[in-house]
Amino acid sequence: MKKAFTLAEVLITLGIIGVVAAMTIPVLLQNYTEKRTVSILKETQSIIAQSMKMAEEEYGDMESWFTKDDDYALRALKISQNLKPFMKLALDCGYTADTKEKCIINASYLEKNGHKRMNYVQSDRAYAVSLLNGSSVWWIHDNNIWAQFYIDTNGKYPPNTWGKDLFMFEYSNNSLRPMGAPDSNWSYKTNCITKDSTGVGCAYYVLTQQNMNYLH
Repeated sequence: MKKAFTLAEVLITLGIIGVVAAMTIPVLLQNYTEKRTVSILKETQSIIAQSMKMAEEEYGDMESWFTKDDDYALRALKISQNLKPFMKLALDCGYTADTKEKCIINASYLEKNGHKRMNYVQSDRAYAVSLLNGSSVWWIHDNNIWAQFYIDTNGKYPPNTWGKDLFMFEYSNNSLRPMGAPDSNWSYKTNCITKDSTGVGCAYYVLTQQNMNYLH
């Protein structure tokens, strides 16, 4: 007499497999997403840093690119004029709202704690581009002769949240510095790793720790 599983046994086994899959697949997907985010952030930081270095070698230090009468939009435009020749762009979205929304969302990004933060598309201070690795980058400049670079590691796609796919860097003195250094105004200790933090300081943590464990 041949032995075989009963229908009840098969159904029980399938049920157990389904429960295990439901528990493990989301974790695996999250781990993959976080590893990809770390990789894209590192790559994009390198692209910006190298492009800025070549732009300054070609056009002089960034401080010399502007005049005191330049407004915010013109400063962002001048950065783009000197920077873009050294970047491999998938899309140039410019600094007007109707073109920038091709690269970044036309809505407020969320802080890690769930609060809404600045709407970048509606601000004419920012100039936006998309890179071939799928990230979107935009920059602003003010009268203090420093620039801020914002990286959304997966472009317009969710979660569109600080510390999850949005990260900030400052550029000054020929250096691209991730936001969140312990001695900065947005230290990762108070603006990333705590439960109710903004997430603005997470770039430093991600690049130094090579993970996003603060999300768990």
